[in-house]
Amino acid sequence: MELFKASNQWSTRPADERFSSLEELYAACKAYAQQARTKDVPYSTLRVEPRDGEIVLTRGENEAKFTNWAFGQLCSRVAAPASFLRDLPPTLAANVLNHRLKERGQELDAAGPASMLFHLNGGLMLRALVSQKYSRIWNYEVCERLLPLKQYGWRVPPARPALENQPGARPATQEDILQDQGFGLSIRVGDMIAPAGLYASDHDLFAFLVNESARIADPGNSSGLGLSRGVFVENSEVGASAFRVTRFLYNHVCGNHIVWGASNVREISIRHVGEFARGHANYQLQAELRHYAEESASDTEAKIARARTFQLAASKDEVLDFIFGKRLMSRVQAQKAYELAEEHSDTDGSPRSAWGFAQGVTRLSQQTPYADQRTELDRTAGKVLEVAF
Repeated sequence: MELFKASNQWSTRPADERFSSLEELYAACKAYAQQARTKDVPYSTLRVEPRDGEIVLTRGENEAKFTNWAFGQLCSRVAAPASFLRDLPPTLAANVLNHRLKERGQELDAAGPASMLFHLNGGLMLRALVSQKYSRIWNYEVCERLLPLKQYGWRVPPARPALENQPGARPATQEDILQDQGFGLSIRVGDMIAPAGLYASDHDLFAFLVNESARIADPGNSSGLGLSRGVFVENSEVGASAFRVTRFLYNHVCGNHIVWGASNVREISIRHVGEFARGHANYQLQAELRHYAEESASDTEAKIARARTFQLAASKDEVLDFIFGKRLMSRVQAQKAYELAEEHSDTDGSPRSAWGFAQGVTRLSQQTPYADQRTELDRTAGKVLEVAF
């Protein structure tokens, strides 16, 4: 199967959100944190005003502009449709928001004040508006845990320029390229490459790292190239998503960051809720990737071999009963996954095995149009493998 999450990032990020090294990514995220200000404010004291064709947040003599995300968060808190208000003239939209703040302010305050994150750079920009239950995991804290992993063999794979006249573009050297040079879509020495794989904005962070220190034999791959380890790390310090670490094995990475021949996809997700969220995320990131890199190829090969031979059940109906009984997925989804696994049994093995059925689940994930459903299916595939491991 193929993973497209990193490629989607590669194809859509503007130049100012792309970074060529973990050190540059860390410096940018640290600067955001240093220019940040947080404040808890009662909803009943908030007002908005139209200013020069847009809406600003006011409280006393202070005012702040909105990011698009923060405006949506405020609208959500007061139960006003953000997409509708964005289409209204600023004066009318401000009147609607002020009415909703006045109407719902005391009710919202009863549950706690608005926890606000501002960016200070010549003026105030509201980046986030969340509840006090929110536990912020700063992007620079994630970078701090990524930096030491270089000593364990983790690196960012090279990628071709995604933008016209992209800053930082240069010819690839021998040090840049990956080991899978036999793959036709891989970067070669002399190919133009540009910053990719590491992204951050006022909204989120995404990092794509691979580890080729010990390729793992894959008995289902006739090419004999074996598998390497890869990981996606995602975070948002403004409440847009959970902290996620997605690890996987793969055959190849091409120049636009499509991951080819991915398997054993496993995701760890930590919501930004609770006093221990930050510590838990920091520990999970460092411990998970360090262990993942240090795990010997023979250990991983043994796990794959076991998953290929471990039978979930003796028949199709029994497999579906087993999966549904474990509440891993609906019977309809399990049926589709089994059929996909059966279709590719020549490479993935028996659909009744843990490995074969898990590959069917990940193939089903790739056919699913909605990101949240794909994420849930990828998690399910990991849980199926854990039955054998």
